[in-house]
Amino acid sequence: MLLSIDGTFLIQILNFLVFWTLLNYVFIRPTRRAIEARQRAIDEVNHAAAELRKRAEALQAQAEAKLHDARRRSDEMLRAAVARAAEETGAIDRRAAADAAATVQLAHATVATERAEAIAKQGPLVAELARTMAAKATDLVGAA
Repeated sequence: MLLSIDGTFLIQILNFLVFWTLLNYVFIRPTRRAIEARQRAIDEVNHAAAELRKRAEALQAQAEAKLHDARRRSDEMLRAAVARAAEETGAIDRRAAADAAATVQLAHATVATERAEAIAKQGPLVAELARTMAAKATDLVGAA
C-alpha cells in the first residue's frame, strides 16, 4: 500500500491545518481586506468621476446655451445696427439731394439774374454798335 495512515500522517494534517489557519490569519485576511478597501476606494473615485462628468456635461450644455443666446443677441444687434445705418444713409442721401437741389435752384436764380443784368446792360451797347455800323455802312455807300 502506498499510503499508510499512521501518526506522522495525522501530525502532518494537523500541521497543515495550523499552517493554513496562521496563513489565513496573518496573510490572506489582511490582504483580502486591503484589496476590498482598495476596490471600495476605486469605486468611490469612479463614482465621483462619473458625477463630475455629469456635472461637466451639464455645465458644458449651459455654456453652449449661453453662447448660443449671446450669438443670437449679437446677430439681432448687428441687424438692428445695419437697419439704423441704412436709415441714416437714406436720411443723409435725402438731405444731400435737398441741399443739391437748393444749390442748383440758387445757381439757376443767380444765372437768370446775371443774364437779365447782362441783357439790360447790353441794350445801350447794341444801340451804339448799331449806330456805328449804320454810320460805316453809309460812309461806304457814300464813298462808293
